[in-house]
Amino acid sequence: MFKALSFLVVGGRLNIEHTYKILDAALGEVRGAVVEGDGPETPSEDVTDAMQAAEVMLAFKGEKPWEGMFREMHEYLAKIHMELKDYTVAEEQALLVQEYDRHEGEYLIKQVQAHKAGVPVEDFDPSSVDEAED
Repeated sequence: MFKALSFLVVGGRLNIEHTYKILDAALGEVRGAVVEGDGPETPSEDVTDAMQAAEVMLAFKGEKPWEGMFREMHEYLAKIHMELKDYTVAEEQALLVQEYDRHEGEYLIKQVQAHKAGVPVEDFDPSSVDEAED
């Protein structure tokens, strides 16, 4: 675990690109997994490392002006927890996405609710939002 997290800090700097790569891989892993049962699934070590990497990035909230990255970290966490059937955490993360982008957050909340009901919904498409709705 610490080996994977050590890649996040290289020469005293955060490795944001690596964080995105491991989050993409983790999301792909949980989306491709065969999930059995109704309760939350236990994540693999790689998925756990990726979620911890997102939390490391989120620790900079209030210190760095990286709103777009913070939104994306919350989005990854929401989607990973949704696929793991940990809907409480997924909904909490979706609400945090909504603080940054109302439309995307609302869609992600609907996506989590639909997944919980067994009806998958495609990922958010920003082109589907009419800017007049803002």
